[in-house]
Amino acid sequence: MNTPPSKNRHITEHLANERTMLAWIRTAIAVITLGVAINRFSLFLMEVHQLAPGSRASNLHAEKVGIGLVALGIVLLCGGTWHYLHVGRTIESETYRPANRALMLTTLAIVAIGGSALIWLF
Repeated sequence: MNTPPSKNRHITEHLANERTMLAWIRTAIAVITLGVAINRFSLFLMEVHQLAPGSRASNLHAEKVGIGLVALGIVLLCGGTWHYLHVGRTIESETYRPANRALMLTTLAIVAIGGSALIWLF
């Protein structure tokens, strides 16, 4: 007789892990898109500065910020993929533990970057 396929006991955890991976992908795409937009806008600023030499040259480092954001988006995507694979393995082996230390370090890094950006804007 045909026996039904065995059910994976951790299907909901794997689906939640997949949703988290999709969030990493969306975030990486948004960061890369912002980086490209800032980079292209820096070209516009350089053109305006050449047309009006007396104008104040602002945001001279916008091109580097754009490149940095694109690189950050790529790093986020790689980190998200690693996290997805790692969590999938630990769910299956029933050894999953939340990464509280990594979450706190990430939060502190974002607060530091956001604070320095706020200071830079003023």
